[in-house]
Amino acid sequence: MTRLALPALALLACATTYTASAEPAVRSTEAPSPCVNREDTWWRAVRDPILDAASLQYCTGADCWTLDLAANTVAAAPPRPQVKPLRDRQGELTDRHGTLLASAGETQVSFCPGGEGTCKVFDYKFADPPVNGVHPVMNDERTLGAVIYRGETEAGAASFVLAYDLVKRRSIGKLAAHEAAVLGHGFLIDETTLYSAAWKKLGTLAARDQAWERLGTTDLLAIHDTARGTFVIQDAATGKVKARIAHGAADKAAWFQFVTSPDGARLYAIGSKADEGVVLIIDVAAGKIVKRATPVACAPGTHRIRQ
Repeated sequence: MTRLALPALALLACATTYTASAEPAVRSTEAPSPCVNREDTWWRAVRDPILDAASLQYCTGADCWTLDLAANTVAAAPPRPQVKPLRDRQGELTDRHGTLLASAGETQVSFCPGGEGTCKVFDYKFADPPVNGVHPVMNDERTLGAVIYRGETEAGAASFVLAYDLVKRRSIGKLAAHEAAVLGHGFLIDETTLYSAAWKKLGTLAARDQAWERLGTTDLLAIHDTARGTFVIQDAATGKVKARIAHGAADKAAWFQFVTSPDGARLYAIGSKADEGVVLIIDVAAGKIVKRATPVACAPGTHRIRQ
């Protein structure tokens, strides 16, 4: 699934826009039919990928596409509106279907991993108020949770992350930190440091990346290394890097949106900018790109800028 945690929200925010890095010397004309841009001045971000057993569906701007996984061909699909993810209210975490899973305030958090009737309250006390918010988070399995308690950074007040075992119903750790993501069997703190469920430091993320993706229900993470032009597969349970995969784009910092199969066996990387709409299909176990597919490119001298 595509992650909708806090680090990914910035990516979603620009999902339907195009970017002009500079005014073209010769203005291209608008292509009459859906196609993907292959020029440096106009590009559209990928949005709203949907993966099922037979296809990967995604959009670039207003143009939408379907990758037939068996045939490895991409065809134009009917347009569909942008999906705007539901946002939880301040201090709350829901299952995005109306069930409250956690709520947090200045002095306590309540985790309800199974909904009403399964809540466990934990108390805490800090010298500084959480001027910049309190945010409860939980993993998909609902076995681990955390609270991000943000002090007034502008005034030099500290922020903290508190971690909890929701199965044993106990507190397991606390750190001075600003961010936390809860993984299947551990935590990622401040987008850099991996901790186990026993609150043991395992190592650091192979590359700083706000849009990493967990591979299905496994402990593996897919990470962009924009300095080396690679995708990194890292085991969050051990901290060890399993594979480094060169994406082959001319720009090492080229951006791709990750989509993973439910079992974590396949990773799909959808390109933008000069690689708009390109899909790289990665065999995770083999640690390599096994297929590549792309929609039809716009004819020279034309582009698509429709929103």
